Amino acid sequence: MSKKYIPLYTKYRPMVFADITGQESTVKALSNAIESGRIMHAYLFCGPRGTGKTSSARIFAKSLNCVNGPTVTPCGKCAGCLDVINSTPVDVIEIDAASNRSVEDARNILEKVQYAPLHGKYKIYIIDEVHMLTTEASNTLLKTLEEPPENVIFILATTESHKVLETIVSRCQRYDFRRITTADIVKRLSFIAKSENIQIDEEALLAVAKNAAGGMRDAVALLDQLSVLGQNRSITIEDVNEILGRISYDTIYELAECISGKNTEKALKILNEIHDRGNEPSRVLTALIQYFRDMLILKSCSDKDLVLSMTGINEEIFDKIKEQSEKFNTQTLIYFADRLSYHFGKLKENTNKYMWAELCIIDLTSTEDVPTIAELTQKVAMLEARINGGHIPQAAPIQRVAPQPTYQPKSQIEQKEHTAYTPSQKEVQPTATVSGASEPRKAEVKQEAAPSAPTPKVSRETDDMRADWAQITAEIKGPAKFFFSKIAKPIEVNSHKIVIAFSNEGAAKQANDPSKKSLLQAAACGYYDVTSIQVEIKVGSYEVKKKPDDEHPLTKELEKPSAPVQEHKRFEPPKQFASPVKEEKIAQTPAPTSSQPSSPAQSTVTEEEDVPPSEPDFTENYDDLDSNSYNMDIPERDEATKKAMINELDISDTAKNIIELFDGKITN
Repeated sequence: MSKKYIPLYTKYRPMVFADITGQESTVKALSNAIESGRIMHAYLFCGPRGTGKTSSARIFAKSLNCVNGPTVTPCGKCAGCLDVINSTPVDVIEIDAASNRSVEDARNILEKVQYAPLHGKYKIYIIDEVHMLTTEASNTLLKTLEEPPENVIFILATTESHKVLETIVSRCQRYDFRRITTADIVKRLSFIAKSENIQIDEEALLAVAKNAAGGMRDAVALLDQLSVLGQNRSITIEDVNEILGRISYDTIYELAECISGKNTEKALKILNEIHDRGNEPSRVLTALIQYFRDMLILKSCSDKDLVLSMTGINEEIFDKIKEQSEKFNTQTLIYFADRLSYHFGKLKENTNKYMWAELCIIDLTSTEDVPTIAELTQKVAMLEARINGGHIPQAAPIQRVAPQPTYQPKSQIEQKEHTAYTPSQKEVQPTATVSGASEPRKAEVKQEAAPSAPTPKVSRETDDMRADWAQITAEIKGPAKFFFSKIAKPIEVNSHKIVIAFSNEGAAKQANDPSKKSLLQAAACGYYDVTSIQVEIKVGSYEVKKKPDDEHPLTKELEKPSAPVQEHKRFEPPKQFASPVKEEKIAQTPAPTSSQPSSPAQSTVTEEEDVPPSEPDFTENYDDLDSNSYNMDIPERDEATKKAMINELDISDTAKNIIELFDGKITN
């Protein structure tokens, strides 16, 4: 039976501080502490995986418990050293916090720390992945970590130090392990390959080291896997790419050529071949990002050795990439990297990853040349020069057309029918001025109009006050336009005077503000073609001519447009509805004499009969229907009789409904 195989990462695990790679500062600090005898009661080792945290903790434990110790070079043969090498939990106890994370596990540690070490001078607890401990378990260890027994040392290791409680960190001496450089990993791999008689190319070693991402254990494990392929031959970069599923530089080079030549068809064909070989679409985008990154470094650095060390490419690939980089400018490469990162994020979010990889390739091969910063700066400078020299054409001003009123006076309609516009005498000469001197103003207008004969300014005053007000407010600029057009109520609008009213004093106070009032005056002067105009602001409700839409619904019902109304007649109720008591009172009322003044109601009737109004105003008629003038009382009868009597009335249906609603009584 053959001897049990030991993995390379276990076989070549560091045994002394000299074997630890890439952590010189930490090794020096721990060695000095051992030599000077300044041993802390608790240590915290932080860093990525595979950087030597647990190995350093073991070496530190051997150095303290060695029969020759404390020493930086433990013998490896004494009982204390052999316990650590064989992982025998006697004086050095290793605990995995991921599986022993509860409060009970922490209490077991507290119970055992009271016992003295058996072989060595110290009892050492190495707790790996300490950030996995629960908050309760961490708090249980606080007191012991702060003041442990004299011969007890805690070494805590974690890959996520930010998850460890601050109270734990503050009680430990912290050491941060950094990622191991690619050069140090290649050096260590070369030593192991030579010791194990593994034939591998330098390029393959470099690919293995870069794939490890700073972790020595991952690199040694990959070398162990590749050693099976290299029993009868040397291991090449193609073998590494095949095991890792990586894409070769030659394939990425051809894909970049298709992108530079905008050959979408060939690029999609290469992508399909890569996918058929079992490579994930995410690897294609990652390889392209890495390739364009290497090209950016090559274009940005003139030192060839620096480029080779940063990119990890060989001489042959360096020459090919350098030649290809001449087809791209820096801004284009940055744009490609940005688009690849965008599509990579979309690829991770969707289930159909290959589709997003195809979209990414189409996007890159369809991209136009991205201008450089120098070209953009030159274009901006040219534009500034043209602007400063006045050679840039000015855009035509936007002509704002004021909203036209729905009602157009007859004078405006007649003016539109003429082909040539000729201002009338009324339009050219304003009727009056603020000062009151009309004749001098007429002469002045004639004198001013003589030199500028082509197109004199003409007043646009119409017979419609609302139309004039709409035109004036349309010419106001800024927020004041909405203020005057929506809030103000025009009372009087003409070329001499503008009177507007507001419902509250606050709005009127704002309208009297010079900043708003001046805008209204300027718009009115421009509209009427006058030099000045009086603006008066009032507060309260002022009656203006109401539109038919604003009238009372009863007025609409009672109005008869076809027959002109000659006079106002009061509504005479039928005799059967008249109250006998009121008839007696009216009959007994003596007629007024010349010496006796008449009552208000009687005088009103007389005025209305003698002076009929020019236009009907039904609102005023309804206001006169007070309780003293008319009162319709339907005597107490049954509902059927009341309804029949109401239907016999020669009035509209709306009036009948009102009489029925108020039970036959109409009062003010």
